[in-house]
Amino acid sequence: MENLHIEGSDSLPEVDFNTNGTLKITGRALPEDAFSFFNPLITWVKEFSCNELNLEINLEYFNTAVSKQLHDFLKAIEGNKGYQKVNLKWYYEDGDDEILESGEIYEELLPGFNFSYHRFAEMFGE
Repeated sequence: MENLHIEGSDSLPEVDFNTNGTLKITGRALPEDAFSFFNPLITWVKEFSCNELNLEINLEYFNTAVSKQLHDFLKAIEGNKGYQKVNLKWYYEDGDDEILESGEIYEELLPGFNFSYHRFAEMFGE
């Protein structure tokens, strides 16, 4: 199993999946084809296993298609019995209630995950 890295852009998040069990998805998620973007991520988490998976999701924006694929991605992790423990750090910008609420919805759908929420200060000038 090799690490998976996808460089981010204005419309695609950076993906950094490491075989040490640390997985990060960061940036904006507006792919033209959300299914095609998430397919290798889902395949990777289905094939990988470790005792403790540490997942960080820090998306400043994602659309409805990404929301569905993100759910499928998280369900693929949940369905992989090779993970003994899944920690999910959900990042959201101070005042961004939509991103926070999205995390809370995923938490309700995935009771086996250990969710933690991390608020960060609003970034000006971007």
